[in-house]
Amino acid sequence: MGVYSMRLTDSEKKILEDYSKTHGISMADALKNAFFDMLEDQYDIKAADEAYAAYLADPETISMDEMKKKYGI
Repeated sequence: MGVYSMRLTDSEKKILEDYSKTHGISMADALKNAFFDMLEDQYDIKAADEAYAAYLADPETISMDEMKKKYGI
């Protein structure tokens, strides 16, 4: 397991401490959660952008009923 350090201003540290105490988690867990939530959001944005680009390239859509018929569901 890696160990990292970071520098925070006094006000940033206070905000992180308050958030951590409010949610009953450590400051390290608060930072890890925030970081991985941000990564997930970025991944979702990229996937949405790619899906939208694919839709713009071929905007034909079909209804759910048509999809069920097509795949025998």
